[in-house]
Amino acid sequence: MESNSLISVIIPTYNRAHVLDATLKSIENQTYRLWECIVVDDGSTDGTASLVNSFLQRDPRFQYIHRPASIPKGPSACRNYGYEHSKGEYIQWFDSDDLMHPEKLKTKLDVAQKKEADVVVDKHDSNEFNEISNFNIEFFTSNDFYVEYLLGKYPVITNDVMLKRSSVGMERFDENLWKGEEYEFFARVFQQKLTYCFCDVVLTRYEVSFDSISISPKQSESLIYLSKKLQRLYASHSPIVKKAEYQGRKTYKSLILKKQLRLILKHFNFFRKAHHKSCTMFFLYVIYNILTRRGFDKIKPKVVDKF
Repeated sequence: MESNSLISVIIPTYNRAHVLDATLKSIENQTYRLWECIVVDDGSTDGTASLVNSFLQRDPRFQYIHRPASIPKGPSACRNYGYEHSKGEYIQWFDSDDLMHPEKLKTKLDVAQKKEADVVVDKHDSNEFNEISNFNIEFFTSNDFYVEYLLGKYPVITNDVMLKRSSVGMERFDENLWKGEEYEFFARVFQQKLTYCFCDVVLTRYEVSFDSISISPKQSESLIYLSKKLQRLYASHSPIVKKAEYQGRKTYKSLILKKQLRLILKHFNFFRKAHHKSCTMFFLYVIYNILTRRGFDKIKPKVVDKF
């Protein structure tokens, strides 16, 4: 007997008409038929509207909405806006340049209902899809899983996670983030006592295009903001704070190599504390690093962090 549970697929997009067609076709071709797909346009100026309208004309399960000027631009705001318009019992956020395996929604819903799970996670890969056969499922219930998640034990991307609507609750994507937004959002959701199913099967073909959100110029600012937020929210969890500092040091190195001195000076104290250095010592290291583009091993804290 087929389930009657509606799955909401929410896709933010911006000038992606050249890849969005394949993404929407992969949703249209799902073997599970009870879904709605909400495309949230972040102000596209290409042929996105014409493309999406062609899907609307042949399939009423597609919806096309535009981010209003009253909310911030960016993928996080669009995901939140799409969620507010959704009606599904299950929520599957997705990206506008990736592809769904034809069995993705059916497979995940079957697992969710058989295991009575709040969260179902699959895998992604850049290769062609394989036929789905028997796969392993890691099944558990936890109210402190978010700590392991934040420490990187279970790395996932937005497309991997399907949530029960009741699990989302009042949580929303942080609209200040253009990078790592799903990492921070899921961490907050996972602080509840939830039942998880991690499925060892690839159900998303992941693409990185030249204009992908994942390589947005706002990436560095987002990573700095995220590291600061994690240190503030999880100040009592030393390993999480150390991981946030480690990310801060990685961002610093990236900015040095790109010669982005303005951002380094803007967040000087953050980077200084991430390296556990005094103001004077860190200032000298900044000059040295900028001039030589080397010395990153010398500047990092004496105790190597392990996660």
